Amino acid sequence: MPAGTRLTVHEGDLRITTPGTVVDGVEVRGIVRVEASNVTIRRSVVSGRPADSSVGLVMMIGDARNLTIEDSELYSKDRSPHVRGVIGQGLTMTRVDVHSVTDQLMLTGGDVLVQDSWLHDNLHWEKDANFGGGPTHDDNVQIAAGSNIRLLRNVLEDTHNAAIMVTQDRGAVRDLQLVGNRIGGGGCSVNLAEKSVGPLSGLVLADNVFDRTQVHRGCAIIADAGTIPLLQLRGNRWADGAATSVTLRGS
Repeated sequence: MPAGTRLTVHEGDLRITTPGTVVDGVEVRGIVRVEASNVTIRRSVVSGRPADSSVGLVMMIGDARNLTIEDSELYSKDRSPHVRGVIGQGLTMTRVDVHSVTDQLMLTGGDVLVQDSWLHDNLHWEKDANFGGGPTHDDNVQIAAGSNIRLLRNVLEDTHNAAIMVTQDRGAVRDLQLVGNRIGGGGCSVNLAEKSVGPLSGLVLADNVFDRTQVHRGCAIIADAGTIPLLQLRGNRWADGAATSVTLRGS
């Protein structure tokens, strides 16, 4: 948020249905439902509301694409295991501070650019009804499907499950680039799961710096046997300068 920005308060949820809408300098005390394409949210704050079912502070609905969020802050003022930051696909986030949610970013598809942003301070419960009474699976970025996904020069930290969790729950994940990020937290910080979809291809992990804050000591990146030979790795290191390696799942 640029210093000196004056915000106009919008009480309650904000529904956007007109293509090309620009939301500038607004504090939304609710959630934002983006139901149109080419929407821009800039120099704004979205602080949410109480929730008893799954929502995102910013939710892309239907065929909405080309959402831009920049120079903004997204956080849940009401602690809840049901609230994520942004849910959708076909979006760009630049200089966005997302915190105090379970997952900062839930990608349901591709064509995504997240750059120069800070995803941190995830909410976590040891007994979370969403996970059968077990602990919350909180991630900075969860990727269910998609291609052409770029995560560049971000700070990702404070998660319990993973900083970047590729699930392939909705389909294949391809052409994913993680470049120049500062990454920490999670059981393992980058978790690349094949599941029933098969190996992930076209993944580039370059020049990322990992903090040694994982639950599983020394586990910067974990992947399945079919994926590891396909990874393009260069310049990834721990914050103390040592080179990172990839952990084989199940080893």
